[in-house]
Parts: sequence; C-alpha cells; structure tokens
Amino acid sequence: MPDPSDAGPGAGDSDRRPAPSSGEADRTAVVERLYGEVPFHRRHDLEVLAVTPERASVKLPFDPGLVGNPDLGSVHGGVVSALVDLAGAAVFVGGREAFTPTIDLRVNYLEAAGREPLYATATVDRRGADIGVASVEVESGDAVCATGTGVYKLTDD
Repeated sequence: MPDPSDAGPGAGDSDRRPAPSSGEADRTAVVERLYGEVPFHRRHDLEVLAVTPERASVKLPFDPGLVGNPDLGSVHGGVVSALVDLAGAAVFVGGREAFTPTIDLRVNYLEAAGREPLYATATVDRRGADIGVASVEVESGDAVCATGTGVYKLTDD
C-alpha cells in the first residue's frame, strides 16, 4: 500500500490516493463512473482511489453494520472478500470500460479486519486476450488483514 505521505500535502489516512506513474493511463474516472452505478458500492461509500492499467486502489470506510463478529468488532469476512473481488476487477474494468465477470476468487484471511477503513490494492499478474489475473492486498489500519487472487473474464463472448 502506498505511503499516505507520498500523496502530497495534507494527505493522510482519509486520502491515500496514489498518483499514476508517468506514462500510465489514469483510468480512475472510468471505474468511479461504473462502480458508482453499483448499489452495494454506493451503500457502503466505496471510494475508487486510483486505477491504472496495472494497478487499482480502493477504500471501504468502516461501518458498524459490516461487523461479522460482535465480540471482536471485526468486519465480516464476506465484506473483505467482496473488497478483494472489486479491487481485482477494477484494473480490468478500467481498460474495458465495462464490467467483467469473476471466474475465480481466492481469499486468504490473515487477521481480523478492525474498526478502520479498509484499503485494497490490486496488481495485474497476467492479462491475456480472454482472461486477466490480479493479486490483491487488503489493509486494516497498519496491518495486512487479507490477500487474494481474482481471475476475470475479459471478453463478452
């Protein structure tokens, strides 16, 4: 996950928007527009931080309604899984300018996601003609709470 201090003056935990590297197409607006149409994303205030052809970063604010274990106050694993999926898809959605179906999703839960915003960063592992694969890392506070891999269909046929 990028260091918040790298995002410019006044940046902090509330704005971890990494700047696209020189020479990379910024696809953030495309993904913001498409993801803004999804009721789940709107309901939970999902924020698309940055999308390039090789990387995507998204933020999901903490909400008590997302808690799956009241004894720990930790976010439900299904929410973490959904975040892995939508971050992984974002790098491909940005290029297609259309939604892409998930073929396979693997999530590794490393520790409980606490009462902090969740930040997910996806990196393209492979982009073929029909299939794309992305690795995702999810942070809760200063800890990586989950990692995952998503496989996405890149064609409409």
